[in-house]
Amino acid sequence: MSEQTIVTGAKGSGGGGQDVFARKSSGLVRAASALDASLVNLYVATFPIMAGFMLGIVPGFYPGVNIPMAILLGALLALPITVAYALASTVMRRSGGDYIFISRAIHPALGFAANFVFVLFQTVFLTSTGYFLCAWSLAPLSRFLGVQLGNPGLVSFADTLTQPLSIFIIGEIAVIGFGLLFIFGNIRAVLKVFRYTFVVSVVGLIAVLAVLALSTPQGVQAAFDSYVHAANGTTGASAAIMKSAADNGFSMAPFALGATLLAITWPSFSLPYYVGSSYFAGEVRSGRYAQLLAGPLTLVAALIGTMLLVFVALNGIGQEFLGGLAAGSPSSIGLSSSPTYMELGAIASGNPIVGSLILIGFGSWLFPTVPMSLLIMTRCIFAWSMDRVTPEALTKVSPRTNSPFVAVILVTVVSAAVAWGWAYTSYFTVVVGAFGQVIALGLGCLAAAVIPYKFKSTYDLAPVGGYIRGIPTLTIAGIVGAVASVLIVVNFARDPMSGVNIDTSPGMFWFSLLLFPAGIVIYFLSRAIRRQQGYDLDLAYREIPPE
Repeated sequence: MSEQTIVTGAKGSGGGGQDVFARKSSGLVRAASALDASLVNLYVATFPIMAGFMLGIVPGFYPGVNIPMAILLGALLALPITVAYALASTVMRRSGGDYIFISRAIHPALGFAANFVFVLFQTVFLTSTGYFLCAWSLAPLSRFLGVQLGNPGLVSFADTLTQPLSIFIIGEIAVIGFGLLFIFGNIRAVLKVFRYTFVVSVVGLIAVLAVLALSTPQGVQAAFDSYVHAANGTTGASAAIMKSAADNGFSMAPFALGATLLAITWPSFSLPYYVGSSYFAGEVRSGRYAQLLAGPLTLVAALIGTMLLVFVALNGIGQEFLGGLAAGSPSSIGLSSSPTYMELGAIASGNPIVGSLILIGFGSWLFPTVPMSLLIMTRCIFAWSMDRVTPEALTKVSPRTNSPFVAVILVTVVSAAVAWGWAYTSYFTVVVGAFGQVIALGLGCLAAAVIPYKFKSTYDLAPVGGYIRGIPTLTIAGIVGAVASVLIVVNFARDPMSGVNIDTSPGMFWFSLLLFPAGIVIYFLSRAIRRQQGYDLDLAYREIPPE
């Protein structure tokens, strides 16, 4: 068979005469533009949220860290990964992302295992929305408005919003609500969520940049003291939180390269994920540079935005005070959670409208992570089912909305269950989810490096690609991206704060790794079952799936 052939009616070798693929065409429509793909990638990585970790955790637990340097190094590691995925998804323009790359270029078992792990851990990101939306947006907004309006009830309600039941309810509303939108609405309706939310996100971002650019550490601390006193009567809150932090071992330290390198953990759970558009590449309208614009270029824009946020926050709030807030106990000043840099920006504004715009804008960066994750996960599961690895029912597409509604129902039910874990356990962190996923991205980069050799004609006919001194550009990007992925994974395993450190969190470390062989076992079990049914899965992996 030709390497370029797209099978739409090839028959299995088991004698039953069944088609190789579950459908003769995917049934998905190219409804997304390059802008839509870029917005999805932007909400996959949510750089203002990443800045929240860089400013809310790193200053307190990485003594001597240079935050801008850690972010820049993280971006340098992420860039070749995004380039490799953008090029590969242009060559193999099908939904499913690295499942398609790895299964066709290396081996189907490895392709399924890597994508299986990616999807499992994507549920961790999806269901984190309820937790962070309550802790970082809704509760601070209630507390801020309560102080500004002199309403003790709103201040008290902020504490209620950080309780497990509230987190669980908010998470369920987001997961089930967007699940229903996917089932009963078309892809265009889902993509509109990103467009409309982006306006609110940008307004909040501009507001906090303007406020912090005009602030000083002394002014922010004075406003913070007044704010906490109005909220619960505590006096001298800034001094009290700094004392609590010192009691917990916090102190400022001179520059330390080791701490800066470890801190790359936090940009690394975000910046490599400007590849989300490759997972629904089959639904992005044809464009020569659509994936490159959506991936690497959006990453560069996000890097600029992150550096601006960090610069104004470090200058307007001060790294020492940020470190004290991170390391100190919020209960020492009567708060249920430590303020984020966004809440500090709202406090510094002293204006209920500006402050509300900041905190609502912060929440709007979190909210779209739910439809983004649902989009990615359902397209991966759909691709597995197209190849018959999983039940064919998962390929069912609504004739009215062109939505793979069975896959959406499955993901929604599983995610609703995982949301309970965020609310009532301490097992999950964003880095725990990223650890296995970055390994999958590294395998995807390796597969991308092989594509130009295994599918040479397909590569040569692709709208982007080319060669550098006779070596395919995709191969170069894939190899560099794979090396970058290894460095990120090693850093996760070294960092005691990551949640997957091999010494402090061996259970989660080994659990994440063992999911890969579990995925391989699932594939071979499926392969054996399909052979008994008269299907030869090996035939499907010789071809690129139908559009």
